[in-house]
Amino acid sequence: MEVHFRGKIMIGAIKELSRCEVFVYGTDMNGNHVGRAEKLACDKFGATQGQKSGPQGQCYAIPVDRNNPKATKPYVDEFVEYVKEHPNNRFLITRIGCGKGNPDHRDDLFAPMFDELFSLPNVVFPFEWLQIHSEKHPHKEIVKPDAPKIIDENVLKDLCQKYRYQISANYTNSLPDIRVRYVIDNNKFGYTKFGNFFFFSDQMYVFPYTDYNTLGKSDPEDTGIPTPTIRYQSNRVRVNVPEKFSLLSRQSGRIVNLTRDKFREILAGYDNARLLHVLNTPDFAEYARQLAYEEAMHRGIPESDVDVSGTLQKAWDVVERENMEIHSAEGCVLDYFNDECWNRPTPRRVIFAGVQTPFRDVNGEWIYTGDVVKLCRAGCQEKEYFPVGTNMNAGAYAFMLDNHCVRLAAADSMERVGTVFYDLDRDEFPKILMRRNYDYLCDAYGAYMCEGNLDKALMKIQYTPNFFKKDLEYAVVKGLEIEYDWRK
Repeated sequence: MEVHFRGKIMIGAIKELSRCEVFVYGTDMNGNHVGRAEKLACDKFGATQGQKSGPQGQCYAIPVDRNNPKATKPYVDEFVEYVKEHPNNRFLITRIGCGKGNPDHRDDLFAPMFDELFSLPNVVFPFEWLQIHSEKHPHKEIVKPDAPKIIDENVLKDLCQKYRYQISANYTNSLPDIRVRYVIDNNKFGYTKFGNFFFFSDQMYVFPYTDYNTLGKSDPEDTGIPTPTIRYQSNRVRVNVPEKFSLLSRQSGRIVNLTRDKFREILAGYDNARLLHVLNTPDFAEYARQLAYEEAMHRGIPESDVDVSGTLQKAWDVVERENMEIHSAEGCVLDYFNDECWNRPTPRRVIFAGVQTPFRDVNGEWIYTGDVVKLCRAGCQEKEYFPVGTNMNAGAYAFMLDNHCVRLAAADSMERVGTVFYDLDRDEFPKILMRRNYDYLCDAYGAYMCEGNLDKALMKIQYTPNFFKKDLEYAVVKGLEIEYDWRK
């Protein structure tokens, strides 16, 4: 597709339409399609010769009277009503009446007839017409809207619906300033601005897109899970091995840090029998088995000799599932936007992990909903650790307690110490943030305040986000003193 949408401006020649787009062009009063735009409409987009007005195929025709331009206005009025009745379409308006076939017709004469449409998000205009409109109506310049004072998942869903044309057209510079957090993988968060995600059937999808003009240098945006590639003569999907990774040493029982090239050197020194032992032992780490598999393929060892059950097969299954999710994501884009969103990458299904609030903690870090915060309040001697949520009834961000809440603005001091995103499941039905906050309160302060409840909960919130399922797994990670930063 050679048309790019920078806001409401149409740039380049139109040669193809997406599923939701309508090509709007001018024809003569007899319905003769003789100009360049008319021929394109007939040849590619389903227009009908002899039909002078209205929708036809994936087009909409507006008659133009060469000798009486004012006669065009009633047809434009009909088109304006048609646009309002079809909010799921994006209308691409050409320079109607101003083409080479009508040298006496001027842009400044026809563009004002469409004034009522300039404020609609699903109408795209030629640059010349937008320029005329902005000069004539400077007070109608697009103003960046304010973000709501308090935001939760439901507010975000409503905003995504309201601005979905801008989202599908990758037009994010006139959207509210809202920054959200989501789970990328087992030890990392991703951050993105409103306009780079949407909600479909309560599930959050994020476009892997980075706008370095709007993100601070200290806030890079991660695009998610690496794209799998094909390796050697095998047709299996490869697990991407990072440059540096860690393995559990069988001899010492401690974590050993390795580089990818160093481990390849080690494997190159193994004979075939020992190499296959690494490959066929299910409890070897997936990175070790992947590199051993590559070494085996490099030596020409028949694939039939490689047992890919266990860890490596599970790792391949994960990548295959991610590929299936990509196809599913492409389908949900069509259902949600009624469009292919050709100028946007395929979104990834992620776990929503909170919204940036207007508050910072004692270290100057932004507080997000879903953060667990050490709270100091007047009259309280003991340290309190509560999750941050939203109270839509009170219209405020608040610490969620057992049966009431405390506004963030009422706290004497706050320090972020973790998040409620532990014990996650990639395939779970989306769990709302309020539910996760409640689960944390039950873990930390439930069971009649049994001794150790709070300590165990605080350990878990520091090793999030993750997909651990047992308390022992958290204790092992902490005991091995694996470097971890939940703020990433």
